Amino acid sequence: MEIAETMKRISYSPLIGACIRLFGLRKIMQWTYAKVRRNPGVVKFSLHGVEAIFSARTPVELRCVEGTWFSETEMLSGVLSGLRAGDAFLDVGSNLGVFTVFAAKVVGPGGRVIAFEPETTAHSRLIENIRLNNLHNVRAPKQALSDTCATRKLILGDAGAVSQSAHLADDIGPSEAVETADYDWLVANQSLPVPHLVKMDIEGHEFEALKGMGATLSNPACAALFCEIHPLSLPKDVSPEQVVELIRSFGFERIETKKRSGQLHTMATRQVANRSSGGA
Repeated sequence: MEIAETMKRISYSPLIGACIRLFGLRKIMQWTYAKVRRNPGVVKFSLHGVEAIFSARTPVELRCVEGTWFSETEMLSGVLSGLRAGDAFLDVGSNLGVFTVFAAKVVGPGGRVIAFEPETTAHSRLIENIRLNNLHNVRAPKQALSDTCATRKLILGDAGAVSQSAHLADDIGPSEAVETADYDWLVANQSLPVPHLVKMDIEGHEFEALKGMGATLSNPACAALFCEIHPLSLPKDVSPEQVVELIRSFGFERIETKKRSGQLHTMATRQVANRSSGGA
């Protein structure tokens, strides 16, 4: 057990990960890691007194879910601190559903979670993790948020990587066609809620998605936005500063940005007066 725990602590180091990729050892190391971990099948995490389980049936799935957990715990803690029973939470780029599952447990049966994930493999894992946790307050469209309703090309990420990094673009490479929508249109036409809190992690398409939910994010009932900005994946005519200024234009009172592993983690907040249960 001590060997497994030591291996777990060091194996998610960015430096170790870079060396493994450089020497082409990822598949071997994933298999070895799963063997030492004895192929648990599911993994359990606990944060803020909330427990959740996630599917880990293969070496790749195990690495994906643990990698997400180790890299996103700080942001997840901030998200959970801002939610309470009855709230609505919007997860844009849900991937395996770590934020979705924990948020759904915090907001409870009276709350709502809307989780958008367009990539086929990630969406199937999301649905499986919702099922494993017996959640009935989650809606998970296989759809991407953008600034318009359309059919777009989703460039597929590396299925064997901890972060799959699928993204909307016109690049050359393996892809699938996905439906996009702007969230403001969904609020008006499909009765989706104005969320109390939004998390967004969509690999460079954040500027377009934010434009498509300007009315939602400007609504005084929306208290916070947690957004990962990916400078290297943004369109050539969009800078990280423009993304931050767009967020500022929605009327948030406080914006904080931190650099981490080539990304900018942006948290925008406002005070919500007379907050009522339900988040809408």
